[in-house]
Amino acid sequence: MATRESLLDVTARLYAEHGWRGTTTRRIAEAAGVNEVTVFRQFGSKASLLLEAIAQSAGSRRGPELPAVPGRLCDELTTWGLAHHRAIREKSGIIRACLADWGERPELAPQACEGGAVAFADVRRYLTVARARGLIGHEGSVEAAAVMLINTIFMDAITRDTLPAAHPHSSEQSITLFVDLLLRGLGTPEGA
Repeated sequence: MATRESLLDVTARLYAEHGWRGTTTRRIAEAAGVNEVTVFRQFGSKASLLLEAIAQSAGSRRGPELPAVPGRLCDELTTWGLAHHRAIREKSGIIRACLADWGERPELAPQACEGGAVAFADVRRYLTVARARGLIGHEGSVEAAAVMLINTIFMDAITRDTLPAAHPHSSEQSITLFVDLLLRGLGTPEGA
């Protein structure tokens, strides 16, 4: 008999492939090797199962945190950016499905956006501490810089395979360039 965890894993995988409407309880039961009644006994409804599976998958997308005390900004942000990019790429199917279903299912927003909200808070905190330590200039908005970096990494990760012409550089080169632009925009002193 399938466990609750295996039902959640199967559901997340199917949702990434088929979206909300295409992920039927029958399809979930068949893929998990259980009776459809088992799905309802475990979760009560398709909506409950899907929301829990998506939340679990989104929670597993959390990447590493930036250091509490900024040191080598370029290296730290680049390492963090690459790890964040990889985490998004690994979950790109479920992210795309959430984006496609968002209009009809606004309840997906908290689950789908959790990883981005955590990443934004971490980058904003990091840049605020870097500014207080004199590692970046006093011009420019730390919040806008954090949003720019998060959104740029997100779009690169999500569209890299669908818009290859828009990605002339490797992921590693792109993240390095994004971090360089961010630090220049915030007035990083030479050698920081």
